[in-house]
Amino acid sequence: MKELLDTSIESRIIHLLKGGALSTIKIIEKVQEGRLGTPKQSVYLALRKLKKKEVVAISGKIVALHEVWISKMKNFFAEAGVGDALALRTKTRADILALEEGESISYIFHSLLALDMFWAHAFMIFMRSMVRGRPILVYNPHQWFLIAREQSETSIIREVKKRHIAWLQIVGGSTTLDREIKKYFDSPYARSHFFEKSIFPSNYYVNCFGDFLIEVWIDERAAGKIEEFYRVYEAVDLNARARLWEIIKEKNYKHKMKISKNATKALKIKKIFKKYFLIPD
Repeated sequence: MKELLDTSIESRIIHLLKGGALSTIKIIEKVQEGRLGTPKQSVYLALRKLKKKEVVAISGKIVALHEVWISKMKNFFAEAGVGDALALRTKTRADILALEEGESISYIFHSLLALDMFWAHAFMIFMRSMVRGRPILVYNPHQWFLIAREQSETSIIREVKKRHIAWLQIVGGSTTLDREIKKYFDSPYARSHFFEKSIFPSNYYVNCFGDFLIEVWIDERAAGKIEEFYRVYEAVDLNARARLWEIIKEKNYKHKMKISKNATKALKIKKIFKKYFLIPD
């Protein structure tokens, strides 16, 4: 009975969020209005389950439907002939797309898994705002996301290709494991270049969407474990995936994400990419 109750609460939360992001307090209030006697602990449990499934993204005390999940649902309804049943708004989307030049928003995450889940959410928001013909520029010391969370990451890559937006990526390593991800970047809309040595610190990641930037600094202790992982493993097998999952699920770290609008910094990133890719002015 407990699972049935939680599933019902999960469905109600998804329905509530179709109109836009809500605070956890408001969600509890709304659920309890429709389900008298529902303890708030059950609502929190349902939220944790939805977050784990990447159905929702949680920033502070604000909850929104996850952009990757929305994309999957849109594709499902389109294939079923139902139409665009999820034309949704989120507070995250409104906040970050409304940034003025020089403004920024910062977030702290305590595990790489939590960081990457929210990162995918923000990435999709910016990707959908891109004009066709303008590339997304991505620099990663290592593309561990595709090994640890292949299904979610490939879903984003497919969406980028479908929209005919170029995803140009530089990876700050060229080990055998680094080059494993090349198979995902084999089209005019998804290309990669590998450095023998990183030009940025090993814990720094950056995505550039026009003048908007997503910058990430992962905890240096976690960065050290990622570097060791790429030194030790040479193939994506069960042992490699298991070890990487251990790393990304570890907590008690301090990973920082900064989302900003900064034309000057974006131009510097673009100049680096122009050395390796043909990018329109």
